[in-house]
Amino acid sequence: MTTPPLQWSIDVHSVHSPVSFSFEASEEELEAIKRYAGVQNVTSFKSELKTVPLSAGKFRVAGQLRADAVQASVVDLDDVPASIDESFSVEFWPENLIGGADGKALSYEEDAPEPIIGGRIPIGEFLCELFLVSLDPYPRNENDAFEWHPPESEPQATPFAELAHLKRQKKPDGG
Repeated sequence: MTTPPLQWSIDVHSVHSPVSFSFEASEEELEAIKRYAGVQNVTSFKSELKTVPLSAGKFRVAGQLRADAVQASVVDLDDVPASIDESFSVEFWPENLIGGADGKALSYEEDAPEPIIGGRIPIGEFLCELFLVSLDPYPRNENDAFEWHPPESEPQATPFAELAHLKRQKKPDGG
């Protein structure tokens, strides 16, 4: 997969208490998201979120992603409008604390935290991934119907039918 098109990030050194952020993609970013997601078009992409510092350099980011896109129908390749409205809540931890290095192993029910990279929360990358998993993997319009008709079956060739065919081709002079 290619590098996520949104380089939006939050400097963890500037978050000492809960802080709200608002992000909205520019025209160039919308075009980059379109290419990244492999969709026909992305007409809007924005997020409102709140970042809350936790203990040990960890942060919780919660908010809403809203986006509008156009996908190609899996039935007839016609345009299928898609509206994404996803709530999220995710923790970002220093990389050295991820994977139980702090002595606490994660259970399989818990979502793994995302890494803080170079003192920054890569929120743009997270939002791009959330957008991808929120898209319908098999988009189709309401009245799309795929009609498939199998080809007319040909009689199955059997070894005996092949022998009979060879016998008919055999020359009358025995050769």
